[in-house]
Parts: sequence; structure tokens; C-alpha cells
Amino acid sequence: MSTSSERWVPPSSPRDIPHLQEVEVQHVSHWNDPYELRIDNWIEPWDFGSDLDVGLITVPSSKTSIKHNGAFAAPNALRDARYLHTTYTPDYDVDLASLKVREIGDVAVPVLDLREGITHIQDSLRGCFSQPEGFFPIVIGGDHAVTAPSVRAYCESHPSQQVGLIHFDAHNDVRVLDHGPTNGTPIRGILTSGVRVSGNNLVQIGIHGFMNASHYKRWVEGHGGTIYTGRQCRKLGIEEVTRQAVDIAGRGTDAIYVTVDIDVLELGYAPGTAAATPEGLHPNDLFEALFVLGQDPKVAAIDFVEMDPYRDVAEITTRTLNSAMLTFMAGLFLRMHDGWCGYDRTPIIDD
Repeated sequence: MSTSSERWVPPSSPRDIPHLQEVEVQHVSHWNDPYELRIDNWIEPWDFGSDLDVGLITVPSSKTSIKHNGAFAAPNALRDARYLHTTYTPDYDVDLASLKVREIGDVAVPVLDLREGITHIQDSLRGCFSQPEGFFPIVIGGDHAVTAPSVRAYCESHPSQQVGLIHFDAHNDVRVLDHGPTNGTPIRGILTSGVRVSGNNLVQIGIHGFMNASHYKRWVEGHGGTIYTGRQCRKLGIEEVTRQAVDIAGRGTDAIYVTVDIDVLELGYAPGTAAATPEGLHPNDLFEALFVLGQDPKVAAIDFVEMDPYRDVAEITTRTLNSAMLTFMAGLFLRMHDGWCGYDRTPIIDD
């Protein structure tokens, strides 16, 4: 029998990465057309021995949300919806089938000590980012509080790198830390933690109207950050905003970390999140930006956060976020394969 002083310790991973567990849910589609590879049959758990290109690390945590939030359930909801997607996109004419994408595991986070939970996330992600295989990490939250420990973990595992930050969000996320780290504080938590991320290399994209304080806008700009509101994105065009963002985040840096809060989207396309509003981006604008960022050689890690499946309607947000991740991977595929689209384009006359 355990005593009150004992703590539950999650089982270790095959390589003793702290607080990492096997993924909770895995799907296999029994029906699969021989020419149409489904995502749930394509993404497999990593065996910690074979080569891989992309590692998915999931952090099912949302106790750090300012308001009630079911984002802890996002990783499993995204897995449940993968059966709809295939590896090919005609929009970008890329087939991801040969890209080796593996589930690394779920990060176990205690629910009674939120500060300890942030430490667990940072320790676990540092272990994942330090694996000798050198895969591209995609972190899936959970709420936005996971981003600060994720960026710090990346910086700790790459101590010689200066890191830029591109942040898609409805909010500036620089609220005060008086109440501890929350999903409203990750950007402040990064810039004030002493890691090699300068405010001069911070770009915030899609910030919504009537969702922030003028004080926080001035705080971001006072630390050298650049802000593009949703309205500015519409007026300038997402291609130009993305070009400028890459230039700013990449100035004097060795790597760029990208964080995507799904509430950056217009409310009608993201009902499954706690704080989207009509001032947001259209999903196609987010997809275009992510496709470009996936191809950029400095982009070294990305996270996707704040999807709440309990608020979602007809899986609108779930499907949109899966499409966003896959579109980023399409750009990454072109980067890794020198522009090869992933399949033979020769027309098929008869089969």
C-alpha cells in the first residue's frame, strides 16, 4: 500500500526519457485502397531503433489553462480523425508516403502540481530533442503552456544555437506570471527565462482584435517583437507576412521555433478552441504559411496547441488542425528531398 509521501512514477521509455509513456491511442484502418495510403496506417509508434524523419511528441495537458479547457484530449482526438486523411495533397502536389513519421510518446504530466508539470514537460522534451537520430520534432498539446518548456528544452538540447520564434495566435501570450505559468504566459516565459531567444527575433502573426491589452502590445514591442494582426495579414497577404516573419525571426539566428495556437483562425473554422473570434485567419492562409515554413531550412521545431475537442462541432477544428500539420509536413518533405514531390508524375493511361 502506498503512503501519502510516495509519488507515482510513470514507467520509463525504452531510452529512459523522463516522463515519456507509450501513446494512449493508436488506430489502424482495416479498409485501405492500395493506391491511397491513410494517415492512421502511415504514422506508427517509434520502436526507438529504426530511422525516422519526423517525431510526434504529444503533451495531453491543459490544467494550466486560465479558463476551463479540454485541450488535454486533443492528441487522442487528432488520432481518432486521421482515418479521413491521406498522404497526398493535390494543392501542393506532394505525396508524403515515403516520409517516416513516428509517434514518440505521450508526456505524463502530474495534475496536482502545475509547476512540477511544466518541469516534467521540459525534462521530457529535452530528452526527446536530444535523441541521436536527429528527427524533426512536432509537439502536439495540450494548451499553450507547453510552448515555454518546449522552447527551453530545445535551447537546452542545442546550447550553441540562437533561436528565433514565430508565433501564430489570437493573443500575445505575455500575461504576467504572478499566478504561475499558464496558457496566457508562454511568450513572456520564454523571453524572461534567459534562454537564447531574443525579442528582436519574435514575430507574432494573426493577433485578434478585442482579445488583448494595449499594455501587452507595448510589452512585446518594447522587447523588440514584431506583431502582425489578423487585419494586417489580410491587407498585406499571408505570403508577404510569412516572408517578413522568416526574415525577422532568422536574423542572426541558427534556428527558428514555430508555435501554432489554433485560435489564430477565424471562429467559424475553429469552434473547438476556447478563445477564437471573427478577426482570425482563414485556414488556407495558415496552410500557405506553414507550407512555406516547412521548406525553410532554419525552421527546426514546431508545436500545435489549444485544440479543444469538447468544444468542437462536427470535427471542424480537429480536421483543420490535422490538415495544418500535414501541410507543414508537405513543405518539410520538399526540404528534406530537394524539391522531389514524392511520387512519379508520369500519367497513367491504363491500369
